[in-house]
Amino acid sequence: MGLARLQAITGAKAADTKIKPRGPRAAPGDLEFVKSSLCNLLLFGRLDRAAQGKIAEHTWERAVAAGEILIQEGEVGLAATELFVVKSGKFEVLERRKGVNMRVNIKERGDVFGEVSLLYNCPRTATVAATTDAVVWVLERDVFRWG
Repeated sequence: MGLARLQAITGAKAADTKIKPRGPRAAPGDLEFVKSSLCNLLLFGRLDRAAQGKIAEHTWERAVAAGEILIQEGEVGLAATELFVVKSGKFEVLERRKGVNMRVNIKERGDVFGEVSLLYNCPRTATVAATTDAVVWVLERDVFRWG
């Protein structure tokens, strides 16, 4: 739901809308890095600086153990509503082709993945797994839409 529509229905203002993170918020010293990483995405780079800052402030940190699958190809619903910015560690991106998982990309510090989930309610198009212990910043769809 867009901010204008939310305000029209509930009478809430942006400041009244609280989305609780499921982990610690990105530290103030990390916000500029998060913003610059997100600005590599066309959909984020076109926002004004105030909106970019507000959205970056609502990212939260999540530790990911080596071997953990962060995104599973084909996931839908709540599992497909988050974007990730790599703070540390490495991830491999796998796509299933003719019944075999093939590595198609590697993600490292500053890389972003899962951006389609901010715009569309559709299945995940790849699997992303940590190849080392890692930390990511998480941006949820609702935060992006309300930002």
